Amino acid sequence: MVRRTWRASSRLALALALAAVIAASSAGIPGQHAAQAADGAFVTEVIVRTVENFKNHSDVVKFMNSAANRHVSVINLNVKEDEDDAVPSGYVFYDSSIAPVAPGYAQFDALADVIAEAHARDIQVRAWIPQFHDRAAFDHDPAWRMMALKDGQIAPFTGSNGNEYFVNPLHPDVQAYERSIIREIVANYDVDGVVLDWLRFDDYNMDLSDYTRQAYSATYGYDPAAIDFATDNAKRRQWNDWRTTRIGEYVRDVANDIDRLVPDLFTGVYILPPEFAEVGQDAGKFKDYVDFVSPMAYFADWGFDPSWVYNGTGILAQTRSKVGDKEIIPGLDVWWTNAQYHQIYSGIRTQQAEVQNLAFFLYGKWTDNDLKKIDNRKNW
Repeated sequence: MVRRTWRASSRLALALALAAVIAASSAGIPGQHAAQAADGAFVTEVIVRTVENFKNHSDVVKFMNSAANRHVSVINLNVKEDEDDAVPSGYVFYDSSIAPVAPGYAQFDALADVIAEAHARDIQVRAWIPQFHDRAAFDHDPAWRMMALKDGQIAPFTGSNGNEYFVNPLHPDVQAYERSIIREIVANYDVDGVVLDWLRFDDYNMDLSDYTRQAYSATYGYDPAAIDFATDNAKRRQWNDWRTTRIGEYVRDVANDIDRLVPDLFTGVYILPPEFAEVGQDAGKFKDYVDFVSPMAYFADWGFDPSWVYNGTGILAQTRSKVGDKEIIPGLDVWWTNAQYHQIYSGIRTQQAEVQNLAFFLYGKWTDNDLKKIDNRKNW
């Protein structure tokens, strides 16, 4: 999941403005789901990194038996590597003719195996497909690389630790490549849905590749590399509006691809908190092309209190103000305290009562005890 390379910037003024925007949009919250969510058990989803959990068929069977016993309804399976650790990002865990297959998976189609075993237990499987964090694409063509302006120099963006690899979300050839992988999965596997990830930049100062600079200059008459990215100004706002619009158009094109292959396939996007405007990801610009959004509500990662998950200016309220009546499935961590979960569950039930599904992310290997704890909380 996207969580490690984002860099926070000051957002005091934005926080003060959010309350008015959210209050104005609250009338559009769908009320017909509120009683169900407030009174019934939450539906459990899990977000599973393949490389950490499924090395072979035995791993899949063991996990699925536990998931069924612990009332897991949906598995969001990492079918394309999202990080640059055990496996390079962009490598896949299924039989692909487009993307490189991850080491150890040439003879083990993890996606096919998970679908078969999950469906046998009435568990849904969504294909979690990271997009622009992609070492395979980064290495394929230098012109595809995400470029950032730093200390007066434009260079490939390689994350906060210098060992992560990103491609330009705006380059048409990058988009064509990533879309072809999505189509391959949807056309060849009986997935119950698709959820996109890494659908963004990391800050205002990217992408500044030659392609993007030329395209932007042709539209606005100036080189975006000349923008003062460190302060709020008219040109930076214009730049960010252009970037978020292009991301929205990409989601539209992906949705059209999917609909042509499998009409009405449940499709969504993992998003960072909407207040993180610098990453160029505005859910309001692609809400019409998806069925759900899954905001990553990792309050501790970004120094917030638990109430930020559910209160009137927090991540769920921010997301609702962007996406209207679309379904919201919060992404939660697995390591918080019982007191924090009690507070968050109560807050969601009382202040975000239309939320019915909760998706839990664990970066490493899932255990039965992890699933048991979630199952024990579902009626909180």
